[in-house]
Amino acid sequence: MATETPRAQTNTAFEHFEKASPNVVPKVEDVEPQRRRCCSQKVWAVTLMAVGSLTVILGILYGTALPAYVNKAVKDEVVHCSDSEVAKESYLDPYGDCDDCSPYFVSVYMLNATNAEDYLDTNSKLQVREMGPYVYRRREIKLDVTLSDNASTVTYKTYTYHTYDADKSCDGCSDSDEIVSFDTGYFSVIAATGGEFNLLASIAAQSFALNSTLSEIQEIVGQYGEQMMRWMNGLNSLDPAAMKTVTNNSAVVTFLTTGPEAIADLDLTGFAYNGLFVKRTASQWALGYPSMLAGLILGSNYLNTCVTTMNAQCASCSGDECLSISAACSQCTKGAALMAVNNVTCGIIESIYAAEYGDTEAATLVGTTCGLCEAMGLCAAPLPGIAESSGLDYSQAAPDASSLLDYVKRTGCDDLTKIGTYVEYNGFTVAPVWVDLGERRNPTLAELSAFSSYANCASPVANITCFDVSGTDGAALKPGGVTINGMAKHTTADYFNSYTGSIKIYTTISNMETEVDFNGVSLHRFGTPSDTFDYTDENAKLGTGIPVDGLHQLSFVTGFLTYMSGPFFIFSNTSLLEAVEMTNTNGTVVTADYMYESDGSLVESLHSAYGTFVDIESGTGQTMSARKRSQISYAVAASSVVPNASMSDLVWPSLPTEVVLPTYWVEEAGEAKDSVLDTFKSTLTLVKTFLPGLIVLIIVGVIEVGGGLFLWRRYKQKLEVLRYGSCLLERGLRWMLHHVLRGDLLPGQDNGYRRQSSDSYGRAASPPPEIVAVPVKMQPVTPGVAESYEPVRQV
Repeated sequence: MATETPRAQTNTAFEHFEKASPNVVPKVEDVEPQRRRCCSQKVWAVTLMAVGSLTVILGILYGTALPAYVNKAVKDEVVHCSDSEVAKESYLDPYGDCDDCSPYFVSVYMLNATNAEDYLDTNSKLQVREMGPYVYRRREIKLDVTLSDNASTVTYKTYTYHTYDADKSCDGCSDSDEIVSFDTGYFSVIAATGGEFNLLASIAAQSFALNSTLSEIQEIVGQYGEQMMRWMNGLNSLDPAAMKTVTNNSAVVTFLTTGPEAIADLDLTGFAYNGLFVKRTASQWALGYPSMLAGLILGSNYLNTCVTTMNAQCASCSGDECLSISAACSQCTKGAALMAVNNVTCGIIESIYAAEYGDTEAATLVGTTCGLCEAMGLCAAPLPGIAESSGLDYSQAAPDASSLLDYVKRTGCDDLTKIGTYVEYNGFTVAPVWVDLGERRNPTLAELSAFSSYANCASPVANITCFDVSGTDGAALKPGGVTINGMAKHTTADYFNSYTGSIKIYTTISNMETEVDFNGVSLHRFGTPSDTFDYTDENAKLGTGIPVDGLHQLSFVTGFLTYMSGPFFIFSNTSLLEAVEMTNTNGTVVTADYMYESDGSLVESLHSAYGTFVDIESGTGQTMSARKRSQISYAVAASSVVPNASMSDLVWPSLPTEVVLPTYWVEEAGEAKDSVLDTFKSTLTLVKTFLPGLIVLIIVGVIEVGGGLFLWRRYKQKLEVLRYGSCLLERGLRWMLHHVLRGDLLPGQDNGYRRQSSDSYGRAASPPPEIVAVPVKMQPVTPGVAESYEPVRQV
């Protein structure tokens, strides 16, 4: 009988076995692609989980750490806490041309007196007509800037200068336009002396009548008073023709040395000699001009009093002694400053005169007038302008820092609620502003004159109100900050106090609960309430609401009857509109009917045009736009020495007194530049994404992690299947090898083979119950001989 061995190449029995056996476990050639797919799933799973986790972390950081960083950056923008920050151009020249600077403009609206001569001659109602705006760009330069040790305060000196901006000014206007208004130099000098009579008596006593008795001086003034006063007015007029008349043949020196006989025959009847009114150009009103009348009083006092005795006393005094002579020492300080700048101011007079009569005659003029400053005290004092308080032009050359006084401000570095709060302003920390007069009335010239001698806040008397320097510059509030929800929607304060050095008090600026759009940025509008200048017991301590509602009196600050109000007396007692005829640039006469609705409320368009507004961005706390508007008015007081006469008691004694006469109104305006707004808008766009970004990134991250977990689970499941199949294959192979080597596998009828084996008891051997068949190719082996074989690789 023929026998086929397992080694035979034609072992068809095993081929039948392969074909007939079910495919429960994958073949070796099928395992590799599945392994590769599993590995691919593993990589994707790990990648998605890692990326998802990072996305979630990024989302959390985007919604927490980034808002905190931006919030700090926003706060750092409004405070300056290091030497490097206060050395930046944007801090030293905030109204300059740098990217972070914001230009500041002063618009002057003059109220031109159109019937000044009729007013003086017949006491008719004064008529004024609005002219302007004449717009000047302000530059404010800081010098000697130093921070305190803890950066809580900053000390500096500063000066300003202004340049005319024709493009922003009214159509057809020029800064050389001539305008008639009240001469502040005249008002100041006449009020300080109590009237024209006293002024001339004082001048006589220090010059040609130095050795005369008081009665003799009074007799001289009584006889020549009006001519003397007109002569002084002509000298002070800056009108070339009038100045030529009063200085002809060395008349000034002759008058000061010999007396009024030297000028008795001069014809001084023109408008230029009136005193109260002067004709000045728009630039002179805005920037200031020299006054020989004010200079003569200050200069002669300096030579006759300060140089001889007071300078030494002021330098050596101490304690109460200094307090008692503080007013006199203050005048000496002003006199010394006048001597230092006289060459500049006298040069201005020379150039005005030269434009009419040439350089040679101009040199002769100043040689016999303000050129005698150091010799005779006839100086040219710089009067402050509406825009430029120094009365000098520093656009070409900066002043000597030693001539400037200190400013001290809180930086906000230690307390953000104190950003920009003044501690010291131009050398003073407290100032006397008002005296309790016992009733609601204007002060007299005698009271104003006495005030300068006893009003000392170092040791104040009971009826004086001293006002501490306080309030902010209005540039910023404490920032509302940035959170995950974006920029703060509300400001951190409902009001702030804006300090104004020229009036030595602050004005409260309150939240108007209105939002305005400024070039695409939403701002909160602050403004002055309509009752800001109304009379109350508390306001009366500062001179507010005196003599009527709507006026804040500055008389004890300026030295003569002066009032601040809203333009065209908005929110003021309507009697003020009846005492003078005011016409605006549209040609409309301003009356109560024109300004107010039937219910008494101000017409909205006028409120927008004449109100004070400060528009603040709540998140940064910064002022992005501001309009500060105010009007200044004067009044002629009664003479201190001549009964029933005005303070012009020699030339215009019958003028009505204490009538509030509007002089000018001014708008100070600042706006953030486009570059500043663009930076803010970019920041605003960023902060608006914090919350959505947090949500989106977390959702995306969770989805990515979830996807990774899903793939990881699939990978693990397939791995288990492959591992399970590999185990079954290994067990099957071992079983088959065992029986093949024993020769137990024989062909059968049902499937081409039969299992034939027996155990030690002769019973047939069976494969493990879970194994039905194993479809694996085997190399035939000789029974009883151990041969090598190729095992299936375990997965």
